[in-house]
Amino acid sequence: MRPLWAIVKANLKMNVRNRTALFWNLAFPAIFILIFGAVFGRDPGLDFDVGVAGAPSALSEATTAALDANDAFTVTGGAEAEELDALSEGDRDLVLVFGAPQPADAPPPVTLYYDETEGPNAQIAIGAVRQTLLAVAGGAAGREPVTIAERGIAAQDVSFIDFFVPGILAMSLMNSGVIGLSTAFVIYRERGILRRIKVTPFPLTSFILARVLSQLIVAVAQSLILVGLARLLFGLDVRGNPLVILLAILVGALAFLAIGFAISGFARNAETAASYANLVTFPMLFLSGVFFSIDRAPTWLRPVTRVLPLAYLVDALREPMTRGRGFDAIWVDLLVLAATFAVAMAIAVRFFRWDAADGGAGVAAAD
Repeated sequence: MRPLWAIVKANLKMNVRNRTALFWNLAFPAIFILIFGAVFGRDPGLDFDVGVAGAPSALSEATTAALDANDAFTVTGGAEAEELDALSEGDRDLVLVFGAPQPADAPPPVTLYYDETEGPNAQIAIGAVRQTLLAVAGGAAGREPVTIAERGIAAQDVSFIDFFVPGILAMSLMNSGVIGLSTAFVIYRERGILRRIKVTPFPLTSFILARVLSQLIVAVAQSLILVGLARLLFGLDVRGNPLVILLAILVGALAFLAIGFAISGFARNAETAASYANLVTFPMLFLSGVFFSIDRAPTWLRPVTRVLPLAYLVDALREPMTRGRGFDAIWVDLLVLAATFAVAMAIAVRFFRWDAADGGAGVAAAD
């Protein structure tokens, strides 16, 4: 065990001394938090998600159509309990619940639920929806043809920074694993470090384990720094269980470390490794919900986003950090990330090379 921990200690020292790695793994995501946090702060925006529920009627259908025709509203229909749950979790800004049809063609009563923690923004949304509802009902000046009751509920106050930081954290873990590890192993091979290890009693599997352990320690440390920075400067509110968040960080870091290790088997030199790594990471960076919810992506694009590992890591971090949900909400994400780790490691072992002249003998031959 002493040689193992000696290699872990040496890897940690190399990480601290590697200024390029420090920039991409820590300074680069920190700059994103500073810039986007300064620009957007805790502004939730003025686009409204409206849920519609209750008894079907001519009024409910006409109101839904009118809201749908307005670009400021995104309308979702569903059961009352489901829509109110979505409101309490921050997925809706308002929920309209239509009562049962009334006799003599009188319009049914409407209850307008809103998030009372949104303050002025909630009042703007209420005014816009109320105006649309009255216009559809045919109200004249000074008379309300439909009864509207307003009820506030205490939903989560999710700000832009609360939504943004988990995505940046996932991006940081991806860059650290894919770009950092792939280039590091290729450099080890170019400098003959792996070839020297091959002739020593120290097994390659232990060397790789030491590298993985050191990278996991770095991943946890950089996560704590980024979360602390966002909390100190922009009031980030971390709602979930810290152990669930830590589990997501570790599983996500392992998945992307394995991808980086696999890339190192194909790359002939450090420049090629960097190119392959960027080819893998850039599409995921913009299609995995780091900067915006993939639920808002075009319908044709959504199936593409769901095959990207980063999308599952973003979800696994955002659900507990932003929504306060537990393991039951992210176990599928963790399972996909674990499967990504297994597949990538199998590829990495198959194509591993001691040096540029090797044909990919595999790790097993080293033991």
